[in-house]
Amino acid sequence: MVAYRFARPDEFDAVLAFYSQMIDLMPGTDFDVCWKHGVHPSPAFLRESVAAGGLLMGVAAAGELAGDDGAPLLPSGERLASAMVLNGEGAPGYEGVSWLVDAAPGEAWVLHVVATLPCFHGRGLAEGLVRASIDAAWAAGKKSLRLDTFISNKRGQRLYEKCGFQKLGDYPIAYDGLGICSIRVYELPLLTTDGQK
Repeated sequence: MVAYRFARPDEFDAVLAFYSQMIDLMPGTDFDVCWKHGVHPSPAFLRESVAAGGLLMGVAAAGELAGDDGAPLLPSGERLASAMVLNGEGAPGYEGVSWLVDAAPGEAWVLHVVATLPCFHGRGLAEGLVRASIDAAWAAGKKSLRLDTFISNKRGQRLYEKCGFQKLGDYPIAYDGLGICSIRVYELPLLTTDGQK
């Protein structure tokens, strides 16, 4: 069984190994989102995210998921299968998006670097991770969850829409190492129109 929880500081090495594997395995696939070693996601960004308690992981006991031999091993003995960063920081260009929810700084979370190791694709781990982020945002009292993805990332878009995110359109967003790109933006309101959860 996969459990979803936030990474602890002593798990940073496994987190870095996870994203390094993702970067190595993405090129030329239908989930290639142009990440680059040392650029995006940078080790500094990942370290800061772990230290801030904002790196959400999908983990399982070693041997519990078939084919988990290559998944990074955490100090607890669990295998790291999926991960994302949650914080309140949108990329440059977010200020130009017509958001569904008027949220002051700190009232919305943004999903970043959402990933599942390819050996675990098709098992529902990405959906579980996104749904765990929704639960965490509710528990933290956030008004909405936001994200952006490449227009070509059809697999990710299907996942986000299945989890209730609404497509807001394509906007110019600045990405590290890539400059300004036309990016598809999504939001999941967490409050009703009368301000209730």
